[in-house]
Amino acid sequence: MKQTIKHGVQIDALTPEEAQRMLAANAKRETSNSRMRATQSIKLDGNGNGRDEVMVIPPGFEFSARRVTVDLDTATDPSTGNVPLNVAGKSVEYLRSGTRIEYAAPVSPNAVAQVPGVQTWGAEQGPYLRNGEVFEVRVTGLTPNSILSVILEGIMRRCDPVR
Repeated sequence: MKQTIKHGVQIDALTPEEAQRMLAANAKRETSNSRMRATQSIKLDGNGNGRDEVMVIPPGFEFSARRVTVDLDTATDPSTGNVPLNVAGKSVEYLRSGTRIEYAAPVSPNAVAQVPGVQTWGAEQGPYLRNGEVFEVRVTGLTPNSILSVILEGIMRRCDPVR
């Protein structure tokens, strides 16, 4: 846009120093990380099946999962009331907005893939979601009419909302 400048009129323009400060502040904001935790209780049906959303990622943010803990209200300890996942017809799945990311492999203190259990990832390994995507959990064949508790933990950071 062209602007006519008249004698005696002042213009408030961005100086190079102000531009550098704004760019530095924006770069710092985009790299800031926050630890996040989301929980969900999923009511399982008479077949031990269920599905629910655990976390919706806000637009302009990216989430990297670091840990998912799953537990049944019927399990009194990792060895009693547990459901092994290396059996046909029993599974836990992590979904990104309805599409499977992976079959879960939560591990008990006994080093067995089962519910209850915990699955962890290092940096750049676990599921990631961004810009309105939804982290969901779907289970098949667990304990009928029970409640599955899910705790999702990870790192949330700002990102470019158009990517």
